[in-house]
Amino acid sequence: MKYAGKQPMKNTGKNQWYDGYLYGWFFDPVETANRQMILDFVPEGSTVLDVGCGTGRLALELAAKCRHVTGVDLSRRMLAYCERQKNKRGVKNLDFAFGDSTRLAQDLDRSYDVAVTSLALHEMGPDERHATVRAMAAVADRLVISDHTVPQPATLPGFVIHLMEWSLGGRDIFPLYREYVVSGGILGALERCGLSPDRQRMDRHGIRHVVTASTRTDVLRDPLP
Repeated sequence: MKYAGKQPMKNTGKNQWYDGYLYGWFFDPVETANRQMILDFVPEGSTVLDVGCGTGRLALELAAKCRHVTGVDLSRRMLAYCERQKNKRGVKNLDFAFGDSTRLAQDLDRSYDVAVTSLALHEMGPDERHATVRAMAAVADRLVISDHTVPQPATLPGFVIHLMEWSLGGRDIFPLYREYVVSGGILGALERCGLSPDRQRMDRHGIRHVVTASTRTDVLRDPLP
């Protein structure tokens, strides 16, 4: 399914100082439960697009149960790290590509059963966030989106999320995170794009939210203006 409207300009790249080994060493281990929730929502044997694939850890785990997985990211440093991890493990049904999340139909030459994205939407402004959801819906039959729960619970884990976004994201990312929270997180983004959630799950700490949505035309509503 295609979405009409002006297409964003092609992004030429985006890197963060923690991309690559540091992110893989520090963040990947603490996201095990989040990745498992995503894996539980992806049917075995499906073809999957991992949007904003980061270190490729989720894509590698998806490849173990899926027919084919493609990971796309705008950080060339992350993609280089992904390729090293893929080659180290000898995974054959997985490829990585430099790609803009808002131009998936233009940058990729195939469609997928499922498009997933994890911890990416909160680092985008509203225009990019909604364009990304629409781009994912244009190339996949089902979306699986994982990100911060909104609002974060008034607990130590919830406080840690705020602290990490403030300290690591800094003045570039933290305002985007705050807008993501105010606009309703994943559910707000889906609603803005005319998509209805069908399944949801949170981790045991209540800090990660996973939502699925079908992109079939018979379940789509008109997008909000």
